[in-house]
Amino acid sequence: MTEIKIPYSRTKIGLVFLGAMSFVAIGIFTILSEDGLTSIVYRSEFMNKSMAIIGLIFFGTIAFTVPFFVLKKHPAIIINDKGITDHSNLSSIGLIDWSDIKGIRIEKVEKTSFILIDTDKPEKYIGKAKSSFKRKLLKANNKKYGTPLSIATPIAGVKFKDLEKMILESFKIKNER
Repeated sequence: MTEIKIPYSRTKIGLVFLGAMSFVAIGIFTILSEDGLTSIVYRSEFMNKSMAIIGLIFFGTIAFTVPFFVLKKHPAIIINDKGITDHSNLSSIGLIDWSDIKGIRIEKVEKTSFILIDTDKPEKYIGKAKSSFKRKLLKANNKKYGTPLSIATPIAGVKFKDLEKMILESFKIKNER
């Protein structure tokens, strides 16, 4: 099998960063506003400011972490004889061995598609998480989708359909051997 390396997209990383920073700015403006922008979203100042704090935490985390992907030396995704090595998002855990992959399926939430990798060893991959935050993300994926492993392309330098095709073809080749 030929090794496939998919780099990070600096353009996508920049757009995600700008979008997150926009929401951070809106959150700060809402919190600092005397009436909490009550006429725009909710009629309750408390509700608006609470949502602004939640938005600041969520989008602030994204704005803080996404730029580090530009500094990474390895590709976002590698597909080779060992398996699929995923570093494309916050819940990525690195190498997913072909022998642990039992199926691959596509899921769509709103307008975002992602690849779910079914495994009979979810605890192995949840255990690979180096932080409690990542472990919680993996457990939530496992509970909701029946697998902790998912791959998306928000900052990878490839279109989703192309990645889907590469992964499915590689999985088919590995299963024919």
